[in-house]
Amino acid sequence: MVLREIEKGVTPAPPSDASLCRVAEHLVAAAYETDVAAIRSMTRGPARAAYARQAAMYLLRVGLGLPNSEIGAYFQRDRTTVAHACARIEDSRDDATLDQTLDCLEAALHAWRGRAGRTGSRR
Repeated sequence: MVLREIEKGVTPAPPSDASLCRVAEHLVAAAYETDVAAIRSMTRGPARAAYARQAAMYLLRVGLGLPNSEIGAYFQRDRTTVAHACARIEDSRDDATLDQTLDCLEAALHAWRGRAGRTGSRR
């Protein structure tokens, strides 16, 4: 549908913040081999799911610039939880493998956002 609109010269509508959150959630779930339901859980859940949730929050905040309050609302967490997640992930970026994984996920989010009609800003 987006390609048809582009072919017709129509600029597609930008994706909503909720759709950006869904894409980030699914990308991170795949990258960290965890279930989306575990990331969305109201409880902390397994460490892998908690870390994946923090990574998704980080990518949405730092990579795409979404507000903490909107990210928190999507994940049913407080905005201060999003800030904590961002600090935790930023502190762990010293690990080269993790850093490369986050860079790839961020690039994928930017590519998806751009194809959906919106340009993103790099951190």
